[in-house]
Formats: sequence, structure tokens, C-alpha cells
Amino acid sequence: MFITKRVEFPTIGNTPVVYDEPSICPLCKHAIKPVQLSLIPFQDESEKSFFCLTYLCKSCYQTFLALYEKSNTKDASHNSTYKAELLYEGPQKFEPEAFDQSIETISPQFVKIYNQALSAEASGLDEIAGIGFRKALEFLIKDYLIHETPDDAEVIKKMELANCIANKVSNTKLQTVASRSAWLGNDQTHYVQRYADRDIDDMKNFIKATVYWISMELITEDALGIRRADRP
Repeated sequence: MFITKRVEFPTIGNTPVVYDEPSICPLCKHAIKPVQLSLIPFQDESEKSFFCLTYLCKSCYQTFLALYEKSNTKDASHNSTYKAELLYEGPQKFEPEAFDQSIETISPQFVKIYNQALSAEASGLDEIAGIGFRKALEFLIKDYLIHETPDDAEVIKKMELANCIANKVSNTKLQTVASRSAWLGNDQTHYVQRYADRDIDDMKNFIKATVYWISMELITEDALGIRRADRP
């Protein structure tokens, strides 16, 4: 929601600015109309103008900050009003992803790395989050294959991820989503991206599908271990 407010900056004085007020609490993630507790304007050494707002979320009753920079561009609908750009909103609370016990059991390192990447993404570290998701995928695939064929463990550990997926994964649906996850993950490590129309969200979706198919394989494996009881 856009708000217009007059802000008393140190050197330029009382100035009307328009800014987009937060509508989602960064802590509890609920849609909110935040309560403003304070507004502090300031300027840096180059005399760029900023203001920091403290808000109260009426959903979780925690406080958070929003930092804005006043631009030199005036709002098109109000010639005397300057636009302000949101620079920071937080702190961002990280909610770890929960996985089935079967995934936790065969690849605890995948769960750890995936949630660290998720935490990086939540903190705005989007340039390194993708690399973390790619690493998590490799641990998941290799741990799954080692679980399936423990005698090949040393070979699997040394194989390239692409070769593991192409030559060791027999489920074609799992092979499809895992390979696409790897393609997009590799893209996150390169200077020039081959899949410019795809992003981290696509990769996360493919990893979730990979987790799903591995979970189905493990559940089926568990079911095959049940022998039919004799009928009375």
C-alpha cells in the first residue's frame, strides 16, 4: 500500500515522499496493516536522504524495520512529492523446510544444506542460494543411490552428478526432474546462464519433485518388505 508522508530530512527540510508500506510481516509472513512506531530520517556523507521506519505487526506482535531511500524522481501524480525506494525490510525469519523421515534418514546432509540455502535466500543472498540448492541436490541423489546400491558407494561418490542421474537412476520420472534440477543448478555457478528464462524457484520446484519421487521409491521399498500374513 502506497503511503504519502512528509519527512523532515536534516539538510533539505520537510519533504513529501511516497513509499510502498509493507503488507506482509517479514517475521510471521501474515498479511498485515502494520502499526508505525517511529520514523527516523538521516543523510549519508554524500547527502543522500534515507528514512527508517519501525513497525509493529498486530499478528505476531513483533517489531521490524523498513529502510527507504528518497530518490530525486518526483511522483507522476504529485509533482511536489518524491518517490522513495525500499532498500531493506526485516529481519526476515527463516522457516526450515520439513521433509519425510525417509529423506531425513537416507540423506540428513541434503536436509541440512537445503535449509541453509533456503536461509540464504530468505536473507536476500540470492546469488549464493542457488549454489547451495545445487549442492543439496547432489547429496540427495548420491545418498539415495548409495542407499539403493551400497556396494557401489565409492564409485557413486566420485561420479559427476549428471552421470549419476543418467546412468544410475532407473525411474524415468525421477531422472527427468533430477536432471533438470542439475541443469538449473549448474547454471547458478556459471558466468553466462544458459537458461535465462528460468530461476531459483524453478530449480526448487524440480528438487521438490525429485524429493517426491525418491520418497515414493522408498515407500514402495518399505511396502515390499511386508510379507502377507497367513489367513486364519
